[in-house]
Amino acid sequence: MNRDRTTLLLIMPPQLGLLSGFAAGLISLANYVVARLPAVHVEIIDLSEQSLDSVSCILDKTLSQTQRDRVFVGITATTASYQSALKISQILKNRHPKTCVVLGGHHASADYKTILARHNDIIDLIVVGEGERPLCELIEKYPAIDTVSSLAFCLNGEVHRTQTADQLTQAELDSIPITYGDNGLIGTPGKFDHVTYVSARGCPLQCAFCAVGNDRIRAKSIPAVIRDIDALLEMGFSRIAIEDNFFAHSPKRTRDLCSALAAVKERRNGAFAWDCQTRVESLVRTGTIGLMAKAGCDAVYIGVESFNPDHLAYLNKTAQPDKYLRQLMNQVIPSLLAAGVDCYLNMQFGIPGETTEHQRHTLSVLERLGSLAVNHDRRITIFPQLHVVYPGTVHSLSGVREGRFAEDVFESFTEWESRELPILFWLGEHFAHGTGGIPEGIIKSELLRAGHFEIDSNAVFSILDTLRTIEGIPGLGVFHYGKYLVPKPAREQGCLVC
Repeated sequence: MNRDRTTLLLIMPPQLGLLSGFAAGLISLANYVVARLPAVHVEIIDLSEQSLDSVSCILDKTLSQTQRDRVFVGITATTASYQSALKISQILKNRHPKTCVVLGGHHASADYKTILARHNDIIDLIVVGEGERPLCELIEKYPAIDTVSSLAFCLNGEVHRTQTADQLTQAELDSIPITYGDNGLIGTPGKFDHVTYVSARGCPLQCAFCAVGNDRIRAKSIPAVIRDIDALLEMGFSRIAIEDNFFAHSPKRTRDLCSALAAVKERRNGAFAWDCQTRVESLVRTGTIGLMAKAGCDAVYIGVESFNPDHLAYLNKTAQPDKYLRQLMNQVIPSLLAAGVDCYLNMQFGIPGETTEHQRHTLSVLERLGSLAVNHDRRITIFPQLHVVYPGTVHSLSGVREGRFAEDVFESFTEWESRELPILFWLGEHFAHGTGGIPEGIIKSELLRAGHFEIDSNAVFSILDTLRTIEGIPGLGVFHYGKYLVPKPAREQGCLVC
């Protein structure tokens, strides 16, 4: 038995009721650590489609095989999977108390003070922000955790946070493979029948509802992107979702990348297509949509959010709502339809203060867009998003400041939601980003202020009526998420792998 090596287990927790898809960030973490600390044994454990009943068996089997002196376990958590991550942590500490449990991901980064104050018995450390450098430092310097960057921990009843690590450079991003070892892409490698690929990290914008904004963009080089795309094509994937937070952020990079992708398309005889998510401000640039279409882009997700100027201001989506909407309606959508690129509009429903007038205006605009789509013999698809509040966002901070909810509200809300499976599945089936965050527009506000949660059925029925009306508009469609959710395991009891 070799007791000199260190083991790092990277875990994606169960995702019951959430959209299928593996957290590719774990692959990046694993490759980064192994490249710099080759003596460390790194293993990725995908529990996304497992029941909580099966988790203990899987973890016991894995840890019994490692038998190392030092075992670090990194768990990634969104707000929607936070309660699952806590349960994994509890199981680990109950059965393998010497493991060092590290929590990461957007939720952990945003709410680390509350998490450590409540759960420092089962969570030892939290990585705040990008995780590659801190994980390497932690393995090298442990137990001197105060010398590790971007780390939060509880000491003598107080929460401490160390200095933020430098973000990865372009050269470092380029060096990280998109697969790990012999395991390929691991789990479900994408969603909506596409394989997911990220060519750039960060988004400099500051939308009030977004948990990942206000961060400078760091992009892979064009040769590295093409290398990765070729690798995905060689693996048999032909539909690629480029899930950068803000595709086409840079005019020059957009031109260069589209030119390179067009060459791949020609070299592959057109046997691949890709989609992306971007903004009106990028697509309004002259020639951009044509370049994307020539390069194989067959669909674009636009985070429109709302057609109501006051809602756009509330969401801090744009400083010029009227101009934004004119560009969307008169330039961007017509150009996409003319270019044969599918137009997907992400729209938020259940925005606080939404009135029947807001809804009438939305339907009026959508009828105009439907007519435009029919005239081009095309179809515009609406991707419903439920307006929710995530920790660390402008809306979260203002909610606490104004007394709409308590600072630690995500502890009780996510626990409540995880118990209310019918609500959880209803949210997942109808909306992207509907779970985890607090849906202020459909929660009874007086109860929310008191730390209790109850769905306002009138608000729910109003949203459903609006969605049904949209589906009846010629030229429009409403996307249904249901078939892409992680289902309940076939066996609720016992281990699925034993």
